[in-house]
Amino acid sequence: MPSPYLLAGIGAFVVLVTYGLPLLLAEYFPWRSLWKQRYGRPTPTTKSYAGRTALITGANGAFGSRAARMFATRDIGTLVLADVRDCSALKSEIEKELKEAGKPVPKILVWQIDMMTFDGCRLVEQKARKELKNLDHVLLAAGILAFNRRESPEGWEHSIQVNFLSTALISLLLLPLLKSSPSNPNPPCLTFVTSFGLYPAAPTMGVPKTGSYLKKMSKNKDGLAQGHQYGRSKGLLLYFARELAARVTAAGKNVTINSADPGSSWTPLTNAGKEMLIPRLLTNFSARDPQFGAAVLVNGASAAKEGHGQIMQDYDTADYPPFMLRKSGQNAQKLVWKETREEFEAKAPEVKAAYALLGDN
Repeated sequence: MPSPYLLAGIGAFVVLVTYGLPLLLAEYFPWRSLWKQRYGRPTPTTKSYAGRTALITGANGAFGSRAARMFATRDIGTLVLADVRDCSALKSEIEKELKEAGKPVPKILVWQIDMMTFDGCRLVEQKARKELKNLDHVLLAAGILAFNRRESPEGWEHSIQVNFLSTALISLLLLPLLKSSPSNPNPPCLTFVTSFGLYPAAPTMGVPKTGSYLKKMSKNKDGLAQGHQYGRSKGLLLYFARELAARVTAAGKNVTINSADPGSSWTPLTNAGKEMLIPRLLTNFSARDPQFGAAVLVNGASAAKEGHGQIMQDYDTADYPPFMLRKSGQNAQKLVWKETREEFEAKAPEVKAAYALLGDN
């Protein structure tokens, strides 16, 4: 007869596998969603962007450059390529490809911006105000992934600076300028880029009992902490994006704010993790051609008002991570909004126009 201890052990193991493991994976590794994305083959759903304006940050990146081509081949009127690197070569390539295909060539603007500084972000707003009549689609695709810690000139860890703070600041500075072209039947849409990388970073995103939450996220060290910085920065950005969407709704503004998850791909951004076992295994689990991830981003930035506040993923919407849905996550979201506002108003006072627009005085 089996020992009662053995039976108890077997029972505990069955309970763990049946209930505990799925809950653990849902918290830190959304494998079902990643596996679905691996085989997903989305394409842009909007047939024509004639007469509209689209702005892409990170336009030289694997996703951004492909998204730019998708907008261009679908008759976009004005295409803005913004990146820390000069996008002139990309502009020439797109123009050449369109001419060879016998397609109309849009007006393509190249803006070189430094997202390591708030002044670089302010340049985006200044150029948009001066050079654009309408702004239908904003895709904030700029991002960095680094396993060695550096600080920006603003004093923030550089992943937090670029992926979160600078991206959030650009969104607020552009918010008063979002305006649909006459040919656009939908409200203007601004899309953030999110990532499954925030799931494994979740255990490191607790709010401190005292002191600044953002500074805690920024004051990390090399090693495991720095390895989580990309996910942590994307977690902060998703908190911000959800709060911004809620405040746009409360203010009654006819603007669509959402996030889009392109899935994983091997790109110049992620290649830094190829030599590391865990990043390599995680990326290989769901990696697909960047073309499909770019299509997700284009569709996200083209979403109708029903996509407001949602996370766009292939042709579906995804749930927010479990830790963000809890009361503690809701409190963290409010704290992120508060501390971010304090930083922006101190260093980029123009942002007050966006807070006034939201009725957040």
